[in-house]
Amino acid sequence: MEDVSPFVTHFSRLVWLLVHRPNEQDGQKEELRRSLMQLSAQPQSVVLRDVSFAMAGLQDDEMEEAAGVRELAARMAAHSVRMLEFEAAVPVREVLDMAKALASDPIHDDEGAEFDEKVLNLFLTGVTTHLGVSGFVRQPTPGLLPAVASPRRTPHSEMAVSGKPPVPPGRTERAAAIARAAKESQLMMQAQLMRVAGRDETVGDMLERLDRAVDSTGASTIVEDVTRAAEDLAGQNRWEDVVHVLDRLHLHHERLHDGDEKRAFLMGIRRLQRPTILQGVARLIPSQRELRDTCTRLLTQAGETGADVLIDNLIVSEAAGERRAYLDALQQCPAAVHSVLHLLSDDRWYVVRNAAALIGELGHTEADRRLAELMAHRDSRVRRAAAVALGKLGTSRALLALLQGLHDTSPDVRVQAVQAIASARNPRAVPWIIEALDHEQDLDVQAALFSALGAVPTEDGVARLVRAAEAGGMLVRKPAALRLRAIEALAEAGTPSARQALQSLLSDRDREIRAAVEQAAGRMSA
Repeated sequence: MEDVSPFVTHFSRLVWLLVHRPNEQDGQKEELRRSLMQLSAQPQSVVLRDVSFAMAGLQDDEMEEAAGVRELAARMAAHSVRMLEFEAAVPVREVLDMAKALASDPIHDDEGAEFDEKVLNLFLTGVTTHLGVSGFVRQPTPGLLPAVASPRRTPHSEMAVSGKPPVPPGRTERAAAIARAAKESQLMMQAQLMRVAGRDETVGDMLERLDRAVDSTGASTIVEDVTRAAEDLAGQNRWEDVVHVLDRLHLHHERLHDGDEKRAFLMGIRRLQRPTILQGVARLIPSQRELRDTCTRLLTQAGETGADVLIDNLIVSEAAGERRAYLDALQQCPAAVHSVLHLLSDDRWYVVRNAAALIGELGHTEADRRLAELMAHRDSRVRRAAAVALGKLGTSRALLALLQGLHDTSPDVRVQAVQAIASARNPRAVPWIIEALDHEQDLDVQAALFSALGAVPTEDGVARLVRAAEAGGMLVRKPAALRLRAIEALAEAGTPSARQALQSLLSDRDREIRAAVEQAAGRMSA
C-alpha cells in the first residue's frame, strides 16, 4: 500500500482548511507554502491518484493527517476528479486555485462537467485534470503556439480514449511514441490557430464543424473551439448566432450516447449557459418571434439559471408585450417554481410582493401553501398580492386561506380576498361571506361581499341580499350605496327569488332605488 506523500499531506490539509475553516488564512498560507516546498523538491510532476486508497497506510495516531486526506478524497470523488497532475514548477496561484475549486460545492453525477468549467476559467498552465469514468483529460492551457520540439512524454490523447494510463513504450515503440506526441502537439497548435482564424468564420461554418465533430475523434477540440468562437459572438452582441450554436450543441448532445463525444458537447453547453450569455438569449424573446420557441427551450434547458434570467427580465420590463412574452416563456420553465418560491423568503417586502404576483400569473398551483402562509405577512401589501395570486390558483388550500383573509386587519386585503373568493364561485364559501357581512363595518368591504353573494347565488345568499336591498325603518336608515350594490348583486344572481325581490322594489319610495331596479330588470330580460 502506497504511503501518503508530503505534498498530498499539506495539499489535503489546505483543502480541509478551506472547507472547514475558511477564515483561518494564516493556516491556509502555511499549508500552501509547505505544499509548494514539497512540490518544488520533486524531480518531476506529482500525481494525486486514488487518494482514498492511501488511507490504509495511515496510522491511528495520525488523525489530523487522516482527516485532511479523507476530505481530499471525498472532494475529488464528489467533483468526479479521477486524478490530478501537478508540474514541479506550477505557479503558486494555480495550487491555491485548484484547492479552492476542490473545496467548492460539487455538482453530483455530472461526470465532472461543472468542475471542468471551473478549471477552464482558471487558465491553469501546470495542472492536468482527469475527469469522469470515461477518462476525460483537461490539458493545461497551452501558450499561443505550443512547441513541437518539447512534447509531453504522457500521450494524453490515448488516455482520454481508453480511460487507462498508457503502458510505457519499449525501445521498439519509442519512435511511434514520439510521433504520437508530436502529432498531439501539432493538433494543439492547429486548434490554437483555428481560434484566431475562426473569428471570421460564419455561423454556418461553425454549425458544420459541430456536425462533423459527432463522428470525429477530436470532438473535444472542435467543440471547445466552436464554443470559444460563440463566446466571441456574444461579445459582439450577435445573439442570434449564439442561439443557433447553443441549439446545435443541445441537438447533438441529446442524440449521442454516453462517451467522450457526448461529454464534449455537454462541456460546450455548460460554457454557454453562463448568466451573461443567457441574458442575451432572453432579450431576443420579445423581439425575435421566429426565435422565441428556440430561446425559450434553451433557457428552460438551463434550469434554474435560465429561470432566474427570465424572471430578471420580467421584473425590469415595462412594456406589456414584453412582460407577456416573458410570462409565456416562464410558464414552460419547470425550474421557475423553485426560483420564484425562493424569493418569497426575501426580507424585502416588495420582492416578496412581486414574487407572489408572479406565481399567480404563472398559475403554479403547487405553490398554494407558500402563498397561504403569506396571508400572515407583516406587510399588508404582500398580503394583498398573495390574495390576488391565491384567487388565480383556485385550489382548496387557496380558498381556505382567502376565507381566513376575510378577517384581515386591512380593509384593502379583505376587499381583495372577497373578490378572489367571488372569482372561485364556490357555494361552500357563502356561509363565510354571510358571517363576514354580519360583522363588517367598512362600506367598501360590505359592497364587495354583496357582489360575491351575487356571483355565487344560493338561497341563503339571495335571502341575505334581499334583506340588504330592502328599505330600513324609521329609526335605521340604510346607506343608499349599499342598497344599490345589493340590487346589482340580485340582478347578477338571477334566481326566481332574486327576481321576485326586485319586482317588489319597483314600488320603493326612493326614486333612485326604483330607477336602479328598472335597469336591473331590463338587463335580466335582455
